[in-house]
Amino acid sequence: MRPFGSRFILLFGAVLLSPSCMAQLAVAQPELSTPPAAIKGGDPVIDTSYCSAIPAGDARLVLVSKLCEFALTYRRELPDFIAQQTTTTHQMSSTNVITAQVTFRRGHEHYSHITINGQHVPSTGRLPRNVRFISAGEFGSFLVDLFASPGVTEFKFRKEAMLRGIPVAIYDFHIPLGKNTFWTLRDSKGLALRPEFRGELWLDRQTGRPLREELEPIRLPAGSEFAAVKTITDYAMTPVGDAGVFLLPAKSEAHVCVQSRPVSCMDNVLIFHDYRKFVATTRIMAGSPEP
Repeated sequence: MRPFGSRFILLFGAVLLSPSCMAQLAVAQPELSTPPAAIKGGDPVIDTSYCSAIPAGDARLVLVSKLCEFALTYRRELPDFIAQQTTTTHQMSSTNVITAQVTFRRGHEHYSHITINGQHVPSTGRLPRNVRFISAGEFGSFLVDLFASPGVTEFKFRKEAMLRGIPVAIYDFHIPLGKNTFWTLRDSKGLALRPEFRGELWLDRQTGRPLREELEPIRLPAGSEFAAVKTITDYAMTPVGDAGVFLLPAKSEAHVCVQSRPVSCMDNVLIFHDYRKFVATTRIMAGSPEP
């Protein structure tokens, strides 16, 4: 089974991005190797045995072990679905509202029916000049990628807290330089960066399910257009029509600062709503009667 599109943030200036290109970019990132699997009865059997070894050195990581097992089987549990995505972008005194229909099918995101400030954007259209970055890959890819290669991600328990009235345990995590294969920053010149980064996981203390993830690069290379990046994604158990209830993103925020004089910062706030099951329709045409 293919992974979801990798998480990425795209920055663009004079080179603007068409909606059709945005959809292509969401699935054009390099794919990771899938978690260890065997084929049994025609269905992939995911090997989650190494998840149980995560708390071996620290019993407080038992929730991370539960998350590992959940994440590695997450993809095959999700149905194909359609959702609405509303993105509000802020930069200095400029605000834009971008809406899109997101179709999640067979592990990939596809964007369509895009509007900017209420105006439909044709497939050959372009985003306004003051819309300078987009992010994609919020639909679960990051959770899977954290555990796709055993031992790459370093976890550390920080503290217990409350989030939206739910008791949570907060864990720090770290991806060393050279081992980041899935979080990509791409500047307006097309330069792709996969920096060393750190983040936080806020896990439900009862189930180990993720309620929030935060991540940011530790160091950005000299000459990068990025001065600072931080993303926060909130997850919630969400009904998808009659398909059931699934853990899905409810809100994602991205804060990006670029090298300029003075430094310029931008914010994207993405709200995901109106989830419903994807249903393919077919039309049967009657054939012409034989002579």
